Amino acid sequence: MQPEDTPGARRVLPTVAILAVIFFLSVAGLRPPAPQPASAPAAQFSAGRAREVLNHLVGDGIPHPTGSAANGVVRGRVIDELTKLGYQPQVQTGFSCDEFGTCATVKNILARLDGAEPGASVLLAAHYDSVPAGPGASDDGAGVAAVIEIARALKSTAVPRHSIIILIDDGEEAGLLGARVFVAESPWAKDVRAAVNLEARGTSGPSMMFETGTANYWAVKLYSQHASRPAASSIFYQVYKQLPNDTDFTVFKASGYQGANFAFIGDVNHYHTQLDNFANADPGSLQHHGDNALRMILALANSDLTSPPVREAVFFDLFERGVVMWPAGWSFPVAIVALILLLFQVGWLIAKNRLLPSALLWGVVNWLAIFVTTGVLALILQKILHATGVTPTNWLAHPLPLQIAFWCLAISVVTVLSLAFESRTGYWGLWAGVWIWWTLFSVVISWLSSGIGYILLVPSCTAVLVGLPFTLRRGEPRNGVWLSAALPLFVAGVLGFGHVILLYDGLGIRILAGIALLVALLLSPLAPLLASLREPKGFARFALPGAALVATLLAVFAAVVAPAYSAKAPEHVNLQYRQDADSGRSQWVVYTDSGRLPEPIRVATNFHRLDKGSFPWDSLPAFLADAPHLEIAAPTFTILESSESGGMRHYRALLRSERGAPEAVVFFPPDSGIDHVRIQDQPIPQKTARVFRYFNGWDLYRCLTMTAKGIEVQFELPLGTPVEVYVLDLSYGLPLEGMFVLKSRPLTATPYSQGDVTILSRQVQLNP
Repeated sequence: MQPEDTPGARRVLPTVAILAVIFFLSVAGLRPPAPQPASAPAAQFSAGRAREVLNHLVGDGIPHPTGSAANGVVRGRVIDELTKLGYQPQVQTGFSCDEFGTCATVKNILARLDGAEPGASVLLAAHYDSVPAGPGASDDGAGVAAVIEIARALKSTAVPRHSIIILIDDGEEAGLLGARVFVAESPWAKDVRAAVNLEARGTSGPSMMFETGTANYWAVKLYSQHASRPAASSIFYQVYKQLPNDTDFTVFKASGYQGANFAFIGDVNHYHTQLDNFANADPGSLQHHGDNALRMILALANSDLTSPPVREAVFFDLFERGVVMWPAGWSFPVAIVALILLLFQVGWLIAKNRLLPSALLWGVVNWLAIFVTTGVLALILQKILHATGVTPTNWLAHPLPLQIAFWCLAISVVTVLSLAFESRTGYWGLWAGVWIWWTLFSVVISWLSSGIGYILLVPSCTAVLVGLPFTLRRGEPRNGVWLSAALPLFVAGVLGFGHVILLYDGLGIRILAGIALLVALLLSPLAPLLASLREPKGFARFALPGAALVATLLAVFAAVVAPAYSAKAPEHVNLQYRQDADSGRSQWVVYTDSGRLPEPIRVATNFHRLDKGSFPWDSLPAFLADAPHLEIAAPTFTILESSESGGMRHYRALLRSERGAPEAVVFFPPDSGIDHVRIQDQPIPQKTARVFRYFNGWDLYRCLTMTAKGIEVQFELPLGTPVEVYVLDLSYGLPLEGMFVLKSRPLTATPYSQGDVTILSRQVQLNP
């Protein structure tokens, strides 16, 4: 019942070696290209030149959130850079709000390179604002520097067919507000047909095209034809559509623009912190960003923009050396054909007594056992690591041991179970069991999401085609049978290893069990080759599973002893000073990613832990301690006018920070019935259930760029039910009295996103 030339260790070890080569090629394929020097030809993108611009923009390391004085300084520097290049930049000022109820006055920078044809144009975009906690050298200073270097290079290229509009917008971190103002108010926006947007969620790694418009096939084809180091996958595209993340491209896409969105995500520990600085901005990532954007914007600007076809593609790059793609509609029929051919081959093997039905059944059970066992063990290990404090937050300072542990755990399960089942299945039982599951899942996933299904479909088709000359025989072939298992295994590794490597950067600790499952899936085609190890005794038989198990244990030990945080990868720890104007009570408040208080802060004063913060919309644990009362004016929410009609009371109110804080907020309680909200006469979009979940059902409306006279808020409430609202204002940083708390924050902790703030609050009763 076995191939006469059963491949033993002499086949398995080279196969493992080739898999190792594929793995290292996948790692190398995720490295960005070498940065080009400042002396590079004028028409090329140079990270050396772009770095000089980046240093000029954000080299001082000062955060510059929307509305801040520092933001105005960076805006002036961007205008200077574009002016030096011969452009005539203009500032577009507008007020906008997002679906969360966040509003701000933003100031976009616009420039234009006229094309040979009037009418349709393309957009090149990045945002220049940062979060309050960090200088944003990569998010999105690198994008801005890349856009400016591209603007310089465009002056040295032939005049494009279509005009290129340069948008360096404001307020992205505040809620994509600058992009909203551009598409709603700029006279240039109506001519835009496609956009290239540059983003970052880290400070290193390859610049990946992770999103397109609805003309997906058209955009990917342009990218694949022109990119020098393409990094793209329809898996990124499909997964990103399911995530709650947004960039400016979300606004462009909603406005009907086609195009591409690029980002890099390495060193995510630096994201939205003080470590997103010039020193940590990877020149290679900047080079890849600029190469991608320059080539894509020129491809779009010289293409036919009349009516790009709305069509989806399945696509993936091969080690950033080329892109494979096909229409998404092809995947499901091909998967069906592959399944039919496989079942025919399995039936032939059974008919010719080369495969017993019982062996087939055990082969099917083996694959299921591999998948279930890996998932259960990985979940148990992940929960143990979290319970023992090894993984207190989603991203750690030293994640490599954990990634190795979960990879090796999957390898251990695949090898141990395959060796355990081989006496019942033999080579063809394991081969058939593996590929029946693969082809079945390729059919299902290709039906549900062809952009993801290719990672199963391509190896399945390879297995079916390679298997034909070996299965459709009357007798057992003497040579080369091992190729029917090895070749589809190699294809699975080529397609899948890079994606699994990226998973930690994308999703963090929460995906460790998923990493193990995917590794088990990708390596399950190794099972038939492992069946050939039934002959060797002792070390040769148990070397591979034994080595994988030992590596798992050593990696877990390394993860246990490694510190969770470091100065280069610190924990997110935000500090607040809160004062309640009604009671006069003041508190220091600390939020940590881990839910644990760093020891130096704990001994600074008498903190106590709350499972939820002191505000009713808080959902995260917090640590509180009494703070001195300061004589600071509280915010006001003054009713200017009210009227009654249709069972509702209509309000016009003034929200104002009496102390001149840049941000003010009003919170309405759950089920208040508030409706038809307008801020500065801007209507607020109807909020979704997802938005309400962020604040435990509370409904907030805020402005990040408060003026001295305040902002006007209009809204309606149902008659008859009193409503008590919270009114807050926020300023960045702590008062001088909080210096001892600031100094107690260790080097292994850093402010994140909004950073440290001073908050004054009061409650206001409304009686509609």
